[in-house]
Amino acid sequence: MKIRKNLYIAGLCGPLVFGALSHGFLQASEPGGANDPLVTQSYVHQLVNQTLGALGQVGIGTAEAFIFQPIQLQAGQTLLAHEGTEIILRAGQAVAVVPGDVGIVNITSGVDVLNGAVIQTNHFLIIPREDGRGILALTTAYFMVKGGFSIITP
Repeated sequence: MKIRKNLYIAGLCGPLVFGALSHGFLQASEPGGANDPLVTQSYVHQLVNQTLGALGQVGIGTAEAFIFQPIQLQAGQTLLAHEGTEIILRAGQAVAVVPGDVGIVNITSGVDVLNGAVIQTNHFLIIPREDGRGILALTTAYFMVKGGFSIITP
């Protein structure tokens, strides 16, 4: 009975293994080749930059585009953010700078922050468009910022 059971299982698995071998699923891949699923960060950056370059977009240079940077603003300074920039106010007081009717997206509370509205600490903000939107520091303020921005001093 045991031999029959083993032969039955081998009869089922044999075609699967043969099919996998014949299609290259179980064959060794050349490291760094098209069939190797592990890639380096620099390889991904190279592909992204090539694709963005073909589209006329700015590429990414380092991993710094993907991490939060600590930023300090003095009272009166404005952080003008690029499209897609993520901002978290960690300490201090600040208000939103929004030139139009649609504000800065507050992911934490699910609302638009309009021009002159107080920015709450530890709320996750995303700048939807690069049209002069940003944050004005009323006191010395500390932010975590991921993405592009410029600091304007009065």
